[in-house]
Amino acid sequence: MSPTPPPTRPPKNFMGAVTQAVQSFQTQTQVFFEKLKLKPGAKVPELWVQDAGADKAEIFPLLGDRYVVGRSSKNCDIVVRNPVVSQIHMSLNREQQPPGFLGYFWRSPFVMKDENSTNGIFRGKRRIQQMVLRHGDVYTLGPAELADAVRIKFNDPPAWYVKAFRYGVYGFGGVSALAAIVTLLEWQKFNVYPLPNSVQGPVVITARDGETLLSSPITRTHAELKSLNEFSPYVAKAVIASEDSRFYWHLGVDPIGVLRALVANIRGGGIQEGASTVTQQLARSVFRSYVGTDDSAARKLREAAVALKLETFYSKNFLLLTYLNRVYMGVGAFGFEDAAQFYLGKSAKDLDLSEAAMLAGILPAPNRFNPVRDYEKAIAQRNGVLQRMQELGMISAEEAQRARRSRIQVNPKAKEQLESIRAPYYHDQVYFDLEALLGVEVANEGNFIVETAMDPQIQATAESSLRNFVQTTGVEAGASQGALVTLDAKNGEVLAIVGGVDYKKSQYNRATQARRQPGSTFKVFAYTDALQRGISPGTTFSCTPLNWEGQYFEGCRSGGGSMDMYAGMAQSENVVALRVGQEVGLNNVVQMARRMGIQSELKAVPGLVLGQSEVSVMELTGAFGVLANQGVRNYPRTIRRVLDAGDCQDRKNPKTCRVIYAFTQDAEQNQPVINPDVANTMTDLLRGVVTSGTGTNAAIGLGEVGKTGTTNDNKDLWFVGYVPSQAIVTGIWLGNDDNTPTYGSSGQAAQLWGDYMSRVLR
Repeated sequence: MSPTPPPTRPPKNFMGAVTQAVQSFQTQTQVFFEKLKLKPGAKVPELWVQDAGADKAEIFPLLGDRYVVGRSSKNCDIVVRNPVVSQIHMSLNREQQPPGFLGYFWRSPFVMKDENSTNGIFRGKRRIQQMVLRHGDVYTLGPAELADAVRIKFNDPPAWYVKAFRYGVYGFGGVSALAAIVTLLEWQKFNVYPLPNSVQGPVVITARDGETLLSSPITRTHAELKSLNEFSPYVAKAVIASEDSRFYWHLGVDPIGVLRALVANIRGGGIQEGASTVTQQLARSVFRSYVGTDDSAARKLREAAVALKLETFYSKNFLLLTYLNRVYMGVGAFGFEDAAQFYLGKSAKDLDLSEAAMLAGILPAPNRFNPVRDYEKAIAQRNGVLQRMQELGMISAEEAQRARRSRIQVNPKAKEQLESIRAPYYHDQVYFDLEALLGVEVANEGNFIVETAMDPQIQATAESSLRNFVQTTGVEAGASQGALVTLDAKNGEVLAIVGGVDYKKSQYNRATQARRQPGSTFKVFAYTDALQRGISPGTTFSCTPLNWEGQYFEGCRSGGGSMDMYAGMAQSENVVALRVGQEVGLNNVVQMARRMGIQSELKAVPGLVLGQSEVSVMELTGAFGVLANQGVRNYPRTIRRVLDAGDCQDRKNPKTCRVIYAFTQDAEQNQPVINPDVANTMTDLLRGVVTSGTGTNAAIGLGEVGKTGTTNDNKDLWFVGYVPSQAIVTGIWLGNDDNTPTYGSSGQAAQLWGDYMSRVLR
């Protein structure tokens, strides 16, 4: 019996009545958008949905407070008939109206939420679980790399009076005044005249031995142009449009930009955008020793202080010139001359509009947006810069259109350089982790030495094992992709990452970026919580069918009777695991998964126990590491140490460089989260899976343990296991990017695990 709905509150005003009417309409039946006729000039929020291959987007006016988007015509208001889209993929919910007079000026925002979809919602390459929608936001249903991904855009331009109010409260002196006070207090602590010599250097990434490079060292000589006139006339315009449109207006700190970023970050519930001016970026790069590398408000204030002092001693044109000559442009390139030579094989003075806009577009994340690694993303960034230049009146609409229709000819030598990267999936993840540790802005400055945990031999074995298996057995089983992670549970060091079969064809990292249903591998969290609560592993649970929260689950494959936890785990009987989860409570299963390292969204429903909620290979492998490490959690880490290459006593000796980060000093590591006896008992339960259960294909004779996992229609094939004596954990996923069924089983994943681990550990 469904609960009685709460009484409906009477509307307080006319717009409330309209909203209530639409809500009532929505609850009674689906929204028929073709019957909604708006008045001429009416401005309402809109969702633009452009299916793969469609010439234009379909527009849905959002008059109500809740909409469901998906493939089901029965359950969804906005129906998208695309195989990438789940039956119920996402929802849009309008937040509560602000009280009082503020409700008159501001329309309540919509919140987009992933409704446990298979292929997810993505902003670029980052998967989104929940997000407050802002005007102009663009997302895809499914990874952007998929040909059938659906593009959605939220359109809700603010009214003129809202814009006027925002700009009115910004002011022009508040933030600058605070920075000015800091400048006066800190004035004698740093000198800006003359400018320090340029300290240039790439991000050098090494394996765990500290010597094996993941990418070839940059040997070219850094070059700087002597005046702005020597650059293409489009370069400065593109940079100002992209990075700092009020560069010639502010005094080093842009109060409007700061307040805009503050509002955006508050609305987004986290750091959504920064507000660093060109001068601040220059201050952070040139005066790193004073400004610091920590991601803190104090660093921001020091950065602002240096920026204001720079603006006192130098002209705008000189500062812009210095920025163009020294800004980090990825792959060891500093300044537009270096970048133009590397990416395009020409001088920065010869750049046309399209090329200048492309190079400016990679500045927010040079190692992700460069045209060699991701040409389509670089072009999208270029088009955004062109649009901004047109809006600012720097170029005409005709010039922008011509530049958008121009193809960028990437330097072949640049392709050779980046294609020579060792372990590219691991290499990419290091940059993501570096940004997480230092902040995006500091990480993008470069000039670091990053010591990783990667084991070159294990990584090479992992790559060849996955590629060969998918190209042979995988083809037979209908699985075209896979992912693999190996880590040392004693410290969380990630020894190998393989995010796909062929990096050249797809840079999407299925080991860390993808979220897939884990199937029966998730049962370990219910069993672990039961043991932690004192339930004996010899306790028996009925094998009869189960009705739970309106869902029917079949009994054991062996028939009636009962099973203890040993047999239930070994044979992967769903109904036994469900009864274990019912005994401890679904919320407690969620909490146990959290304690063991699962950070993805989890829903406390019966299907959770059977692996309904999606997780990444990385986090699931890390969670099994808790069991391998006798109950002590170590989050997976690719980075061992980060050294500041610009702060070394002897630049030829990395051991003399200042240590910015060392994972051995990380307070989050080595956290006991479950009883050691519980972890050992779970190891015993998982041993039965390999010796006599569903994972016998993983047997290699080293006392290995693990768990298989298979989802509906065999869409996902899993095996996660470890060798207790060495605490080496490996997680493997096999399947297809488009979520089509395979005709294999988790036995194939177990077989790959056994073949691979036997090569690694013998």
